[in-house]
Order: sequence, then C-alpha cells, then structure tokens
Amino acid sequence: MLEAAAAEPDIQVVERRASARHIAVMLIAKLSCADTQTICRIRNISSMGARIETNMALKQGALLALELRSDLKMTGRVMWVKDGNAGIQFDAAIDVSRFLMRSESRIDRRKPRPPRYQCAANVVLVTDGGCFSCSMFDIGLSGAGLCDLPPRTKLRTGHVVKLIADGISSHHATVAWADGNRAGIKFRHPLKYTELQEWLLDYASPHAPLDAVQPDAAGVAYPTRIAH
Repeated sequence: MLEAAAAEPDIQVVERRASARHIAVMLIAKLSCADTQTICRIRNISSMGARIETNMALKQGALLALELRSDLKMTGRVMWVKDGNAGIQFDAAIDVSRFLMRSESRIDRRKPRPPRYQCAANVVLVTDGGCFSCSMFDIGLSGAGLCDLPPRTKLRTGHVVKLIADGISSHHATVAWADGNRAGIKFRHPLKYTELQEWLLDYASPHAPLDAVQPDAAGVAYPTRIAH
C-alpha cells in the first residue's frame, strides 16, 4: 500500500505541468501595445502564455493585449523577443480549449466578430450611383467600417460596392449595415494576412486616442474625429 501511494503523482505538480504545456497552433490575432496595433500570428499557446510572430518592434517587459475575436481577449507581458517572435506571459490563466474552438453558441445568437483595427484613411467607395470619397475608421480581414459618407450615397443593406484605398488592392464587398453617413461592409473575399499587415504598418494613421472614440446608442464605437 505504501509503495502504491508513493507512486501516485503529486496533483499540484501534474496541474503545473499541464498549465505549462504549449500547444502548437496557427491562430491570427490582433496585437495592441501602447498606442500601436497590428495583426499577428500565435504559434503556440498554453494556459499561461504564448509565442507570437509579429512585425511590431516589441520590448521585453512591455504590456500588451491579444484579441482573437470579440469574445476572446487576454492581456499579458512580453518576456522575451527574438527574430520576429516574442514570448508572452498572460496576466491570468486562460481556458485554452476556448481558443481552439471556431466559435461558441450564444443565447442572443450574435456571432463573435473577428478583430478590427482602428484607422483613419481616405478611401473611395464605388456604387451603382457613382464614386464617393469617404473615410475608413476600422478594417479587418473580413470587412471595414466607413464614415463621412455623402448623403447621395444612399447605401442599403445588401448593396454590392467596391472599396478603393491606397496601399491595398480594390475589393468588392456587401453592405452589412448602414446608418446615416456610416456603414459597415463585408469583403467578398477576405484580405490576405500580409496585405493587411503591411497596410497597417504603412498606411493606417496612428489609431485614435481612447477619449476620441465614443459608442453610439447600440454600443458600437465610432471615432468622433477623423484625421485627413
């Protein structure tokens, strides 16, 4: 009996080993650090940390946030940086299984949205009624948010449009929602990872200060001032 008891592993040791186990993955996430944001890849993950691949110039000790989708976010600290990779220690343990799921069912049936990146860019929207200059206040792999739309644009949900912006190939999209001079569009074909990564680095203006972003009645945040 004594030998059998001695052979049993210590529960705390087993739990520590489980939490330290990293799972190799290829997840795309939004990386926010100080006043900068970009797209990154998570290459492995555990309940207490991750290794990411990014073109952002991170420094050891820097605080950051990662977002895989609107319902999956975590904060942490940079532990090491080497050759475009960085080791992140999370502020709190996560449930890794949630991060490996494509999505979760919700009572309100609203599907979590992939990350969006704040920007302030002048773009052109092509519709059946003509070409219209407007501003883009956020962008992601699957779509973008537009504002400063002229009244004559008259967008409606379901309309097919084309977005033209410097530094990025033109993309056909469908209007997901429209409200006054604002609208959200969903790209027919998602942007490529490298395309968005390079555009955020070279063309997106520094994202708006937090006090310049105000939510509307539905809880959607829009910038109150666009830099041109």
